[in-house]
Amino acid sequence: MVFKGGVNLFDAYKIRFCNIVEEISSDTPPEVFNFTLPSEQSVKHIIVTLCPTEPWALPNWVTLGHKTTVFLDKIKELQSTLFPEAKCSVVIINNETEHISAAKEYAGMNEWLEVFVIDAKYPYDDPVVLSKAILNKDINFGQDTLSQGILVFDAQTALAIHKSRILNKSVNSRFIALSGTGLKENEFIKVQLGTTLEKILKNRVKETAPYRVFINGPLRGMEIKDFAQKIDWTVNDIVVLAAQDKKVMFPMINTDRLHFTTNLLGELRACVYCNFCDDICPVNLEPALYYHCYNKGEKQKVRSYDLEKCIECGLCSFACPSKIELLRIIKECKLPDEQKS
Repeated sequence: MVFKGGVNLFDAYKIRFCNIVEEISSDTPPEVFNFTLPSEQSVKHIIVTLCPTEPWALPNWVTLGHKTTVFLDKIKELQSTLFPEAKCSVVIINNETEHISAAKEYAGMNEWLEVFVIDAKYPYDDPVVLSKAILNKDINFGQDTLSQGILVFDAQTALAIHKSRILNKSVNSRFIALSGTGLKENEFIKVQLGTTLEKILKNRVKETAPYRVFINGPLRGMEIKDFAQKIDWTVNDIVVLAAQDKKVMFPMINTDRLHFTTNLLGELRACVYCNFCDDICPVNLEPALYYHCYNKGEKQKVRSYDLEKCIECGLCSFACPSKIELLRIIKECKLPDEQKS
């Protein structure tokens, strides 16, 4: 599989954050980070991702500061203590020059470590993409990377594992990025696990307009309706978007633009045959073909066109000027017939 496509979202959406990190405590006893480590024998390669590819994701400086070497010392301790036979790769996006320089110098003195620099394109940080690009391993979306002996985690999870398993200290909070047009300010918080979304958003949301809330971004994340939901370790960022009900005029014009609106998940128009979804797909699939087969009732045919390779990044739906729900269609076609409603 050769990867291409993708998009530099940092160029498309420049998000400015307040550099102060506010701490938020839970109203109930905080939950504790718990990571079930696989057996030493099952892990052949560790991939540590310092490569956020979405502008609303948590940046490295929040978790690492300017202490790349200190962080890599902790990775070394993790590797030598828990997975001594495993190789380790640290993946960094190409605009993180400070981390790249320090990591390469460190790797030059430690043969257990390799450093890879990738484009800051979404979704190049996806485990499927990384496993292929770094280790030439073919993994389908939804397949556990451990089936191929690969353990993948981000910087904050690595630090939490080190603190809990090496230092034997409990971890009950994590950093989260808050951003979006529905907020008064984009900011970073350190929040105790178990804190409700309602408490986090209190006094932060603009009061003049309705809004929609997405955990882990509007592309591959999940929209949240119940604000009593509690924050756990899987939450990396929260995006709050002012709700819009107007459609983009003349979608066949400027099809190279990504229209970042909250109706991106449902503004259905006719396909304008721009092929933008095909061009942007990082795994060389043809979402437009899937759509037309689906419309003809040929869902079985859709599966014959390498559907299992789709990593469900959501770029096709996001980029579509007609806002056709391509990802929803793909997910539906992936399901066995007996599971469809």
